Amino acid sequence: MSAGGIVEDRARRLPPGGPRTTAGRTFALSLCSILAAGTIGANSVSAQEAGERERAFLAGETRDCPGCNLAGVSLKRWNLEGADLSFANLEEASFHDANLRNANLSGAKADYANFNLADITGANFEGAQLVEALAFGASASRAVFSGANLKYARLGTATLIGANFEGADLTEANLAGATLANGRLAGAILSGADLRDVTLIRADLTGVVARTAYFANARMRFANLNGADLAESNFENADLGDTDLRNANLTGAWLLGTSLNGAAMPDSMPAR
Repeated sequence: MSAGGIVEDRARRLPPGGPRTTAGRTFALSLCSILAAGTIGANSVSAQEAGERERAFLAGETRDCPGCNLAGVSLKRWNLEGADLSFANLEEASFHDANLRNANLSGAKADYANFNLADITGANFEGAQLVEALAFGASASRAVFSGANLKYARLGTATLIGANFEGADLTEANLAGATLANGRLAGAILSGADLRDVTLIRADLTGVVARTAYFANARMRFANLNGADLAESNFENADLGDTDLRNANLTGAWLLGTSLNGAAMPDSMPAR
């Protein structure tokens, strides 16, 4: 209960009749008015502070703007190395060819944002919303996307060496031609994703859900796919040599021309 609610509740419980009741109610109503005015004033100050932070950021006076509303803003080719944009609204913002090395975008709302050709090496996108975001050709090695929502995102040809996608949702995302060597994707959702020509050498894909995913021509030697759900996925001409496929579900998977030399196969499917 709010402070105003507590005062009103106490006023209702005062004994009925007489000047005491009138005085109590008058006091309660006055106090409620003061509290309400204080709340409105605080909200106004907060809005002014947010507006000032956004103004300072867009004027280039600071690289930090956590929680700011930057939806639709063009920051093309800006130098935002190490910037703090955590929990900011970045919907449809453009970071094309921008420098976001080691920037903090955790919890940001960046649906439809454009990171094409951007340098997001080591950037933190943990828990961010990146639905249909663009990152074609981006440099994103060691970037953190754990728990992020990347449904339908477009990361084709991006460099993602050692990037962390643990628990991320990449449903129907496009990672064609991306380099994810040593990537961390344990528990990620890749169902329907386009992973043709992707490099996943020594990547950790334990427990991923990648039903109907497209891995044609993928390079996946020494990858860990233990417990992965790969039902009805396409691995045509992919290199799965020396991978760990124990406990994986390969029901209906397309393996025409797939190299499985040295792979540890699931019990239900004999190695060939």
